[in-house]
Amino acid sequence: MASSEADSRLSLVLVPALEKIIKNASWRKHSKLANECKSVVERLTSANPTPLPSSPTTPTSPSGQSDTDTASSHPGVLLELPLLDSDVILSPLINALSSNYLKVAEPALDAVQKLIAHGYLRGEADPSGGPDAKLLSRLIESVCKCHDLGDESVELLVIKTLLSAVTSVSLRIHGDCLLQVVRTCYDIYLNSKNVVNQTTAKASLIQMLVIVFRRMEADCSTVPLQPIVVAELMEPVEKADVDGSMTMFVQGFITKVVQDIDGVFSPTTPRAGVGSGIGSHDGAFDTKTSTVEGTNPADLLDSTDKDMLDAKYWEISMYKTALEGRKGELVDGEGGEGG
Repeated sequence: MASSEADSRLSLVLVPALEKIIKNASWRKHSKLANECKSVVERLTSANPTPLPSSPTTPTSPSGQSDTDTASSHPGVLLELPLLDSDVILSPLINALSSNYLKVAEPALDAVQKLIAHGYLRGEADPSGGPDAKLLSRLIESVCKCHDLGDESVELLVIKTLLSAVTSVSLRIHGDCLLQVVRTCYDIYLNSKNVVNQTTAKASLIQMLVIVFRRMEADCSTVPLQPIVVAELMEPVEKADVDGSMTMFVQGFITKVVQDIDGVFSPTTPRAGVGSGIGSHDGAFDTKTSTVEGTNPADLLDSTDKDMLDAKYWEISMYKTALEGRKGELVDGEGGEGG
């Protein structure tokens, strides 16, 4: 059964989002989703919570029967909760993200981003792994699908969530799941009608590549990370942003996500503007950060980082050229080259 401490931390993030989903849900189309949300809210807010009901995705035995005992003891992906509780709590979020309905998908997306940013989600997302890895993979897949809603604010929230996931130390994104994340960011870069979202998607994709390659070279997931310098990535067309407002926005976006994750991982040495409480992760879309205002962007990366960044930017440019004019879904081979 979930610990009261875990319930307390999760309730601060999940209850407002679940209540918003319940409020915005269509009772004709989303009655089951609303009931799932109510059940989880009751579980998280009750002084004497009752055991959570079994989820449809509870691991099954070879005979096909629900192996509740195993799921109850199997380590989960949500704080210290067992797999059964993790599955049931995340299930309404996954269903809301997959609903193709903006008003219920958006609060679910925001909740998932906060769970990642606070380090509450743990484990490796892998569709071919065990039940815990598959659960995380389904969650990330549902996040990726939200960009199909075509809403500009949701596009930014999808980018923010995926960048948080790749940057996270507690949540590991590899293989096919990483490829799907890269495809989604690239799709937003190609198809978004908002130039700020396009630039944010491109910068986030490059930041992800820098993170992945830094960790691969160091063979360590906790290698110190620095936000990329967005101004150095701007193409001539984008430099028409003469007042620098778009560059400032994107730089603030990237820097805040990276610093939020770093603040959770190293709470004893928080960076400027990053706290360790629940509220410290708000305002990720602020355009003013201590890094942008008080630091020369060129100083953020050493020569090795800049060389790597140049190489990755070249890869993205080649990737874009190869796919120019093709606005549909990326094929597996091309997506693998981009990842």
